[in-house]
Amino acid sequence: MERDSRFEKGSILYFSPFIFDNGNAPKNKYFLVLQCTEQNVILASLPTSQDHVPTMLEKTHGCINQSDINFNCYLFEKGRVVCTNGFSFPKETYVYGFRLQLFDLYVFAVQENNDETKIEVKGCLSEEEYNAVVLCLKNSSSVKRKFKAML
Repeated sequence: MERDSRFEKGSILYFSPFIFDNGNAPKNKYFLVLQCTEQNVILASLPTSQDHVPTMLEKTHGCINQSDINFNCYLFEKGRVVCTNGFSFPKETYVYGFRLQLFDLYVFAVQENNDETKIEVKGCLSEEEYNAVVLCLKNSSSVKRKFKAML
């Protein structure tokens, strides 16, 4: 199976709906591709609008890292252009370091072929934005070592 060009590093996709492998109810989700590993496996994040930033930390666009409390996330400010095509998130959106996952593209292909989900390309992060996200995650104590090595 040839790699789906939508799943290149830095791509922001929108799943309608995303089908969770842990049994959670499917829901529409953004999806950020961080790295293409093997032929059909990628390292990615499911960004969220859920704010879990401790109140003592300042919330500004970019990396929020507090290693003494093992907290790490990358914040995309609402409305701030982050992609080369002008895309911005409609809400404050967070990428949490501890939530990175490996995904098998074959599973997404099957879901799409069965009309269980639709996958829409929203944009591709600018090189500057992508590099900032990766650096933030690589410097996080909450990201698994094997994922840091992939980044």
